[in-house]
Amino acid sequence: MSWNAPTSELVKRLAQAPNLKDIPGTLFLGGGAPVQLKGAPIAAVGVAGAPSADQDEQFAQAGVAALNK
Repeated sequence: MSWNAPTSELVKRLAQAPNLKDIPGTLFLGGGAPVQLKGAPIAAVGVAGAPSADQDEQFAQAGVAALNK
């Protein structure tokens, strides 16, 4: 939530800034999606357990979409 980006985007950012992994409490795996209210991050949905991080993220995005209804 703090990054206001899907966790898959953070994985990509790690390639340019490897020291990001040193931030305590961060996990760089796909499967997380931010929840916004009026453009500001307020929460996140995280999913794990699907066969791939891409699928985890798809399910997380579906959860965010359901919250926005």
